[in-house]
Amino acid sequence: MPQALLPLIMNALVAAMFVASFLTIAYLNPAAAKARWLALSYAFGALTPVSELAILHGAWGEPLTMISSGSLLIGLVVMSPALSLFYGKRPMLIVATSIIVAGLSYRWLTWDATRGSFWNEMAFQVFFALASGLCAITVRRHAPRSALNTVLFGIFVLTSLHFLIKPFAASHFGTGSTKQAYAGSLYAVISQMTTGVLLIAGGLILLITVLQSVVQANHALAHSDPLTGLPNRRALQKSFEMIKLQRRGSETPVSIAIVDIDNFKRINDRLGHDVGDDVLRAVATLLDHNRPAIASVARIGGEEFALVLPEQNEQGAFLICDALRLLIAEIRMPGVPQITVSIGVTQALHDELLTDSLRCADRALYQAKRAGRNRCELAGQRVITPLGTENGLNNHTNGPHQSGLARSPLQLNLGNDI
Repeated sequence: MPQALLPLIMNALVAAMFVASFLTIAYLNPAAAKARWLALSYAFGALTPVSELAILHGAWGEPLTMISSGSLLIGLVVMSPALSLFYGKRPMLIVATSIIVAGLSYRWLTWDATRGSFWNEMAFQVFFALASGLCAITVRRHAPRSALNTVLFGIFVLTSLHFLIKPFAASHFGTGSTKQAYAGSLYAVISQMTTGVLLIAGGLILLITVLQSVVQANHALAHSDPLTGLPNRRALQKSFEMIKLQRRGSETPVSIAIVDIDNFKRINDRLGHDVGDDVLRAVATLLDHNRPAIASVARIGGEEFALVLPEQNEQGAFLICDALRLLIAEIRMPGVPQITVSIGVTQALHDELLTDSLRCADRALYQAKRAGRNRCELAGQRVITPLGTENGLNNHTNGPHQSGLARSPLQLNLGNDI
């Protein structure tokens, strides 16, 4: 049995498994669709050991010999644009294409060169070294800085150096007098095993990177609103819990506000859902760009948004929210009537659940709606009723406070400075 038979079989199987893995991840996770380019790179690479095995069993030699050397070169070069696309960068296509054309042309022009010639082998391996070096440069230029990408960069550098060392091994051990004899040489074993180990190591790092991107994308999807890009209610809950941990043992206040777009159903019904979506995005953008730096804003459903305002009591939160209300009223969209919002504000009690604070803010919001919309309402001082009483809603001990359409100059200035 030829010495290189087992390494060739293993390289073919491992490359096929990487192809299947990247394609499966891309199919199941649209956010990782660009992993298909990585699969293409390994698919080309898999043709090399498959061609070698076919030649070993007497298949047509010359075309398969060209496929054997050419496919590995193409696979290595394709890895560079595949990585660029995966990282969302522009591929270095001119450089990649030049390496492929030059490498295949050299192989064709030296087809009848003497096997085992050191300088011929060195010139041929230079193109593989350039391909691996291009991948290393791509990782350095286009991949975000991380320990994982540093390891990947190192693997491509080692792979490039490995191709430059191979001619010395070929000269020392011999490559066999024919292509069929190559598989029985010690050099074939060394060449296949070292190349296979390095490409497998790179493939494993890439597989981890792709899976990591899938996890991050799914996490972002689970914690953000796809229409507005704002955090969703789940993310707001985490933000609120983090604030509670930070203020544990202190008297630092935190307030909650619910912002509801007035007459939004009328906008959807009269102007269409596309316009309604534009209105939602416009309001979301304004809230996000004008909130205090330490505050959090989220879309919690429909036309409702919620604000978590650390270090603000009800009065401070009222001023902030009323300033936001006035800014929203200044939004102008062609064909859309003036956009206004109603806002309910409450100060969260110590160790209170977010759901309790939102219920209280929601009651203040409905007070604003009943009072004519386009205004803020304060919940006022309150206590939490036992579970099961009033469906878990909060009692108000003071009457609500509200803002009308007109504000004093002092309040307007305070709001516009937010």
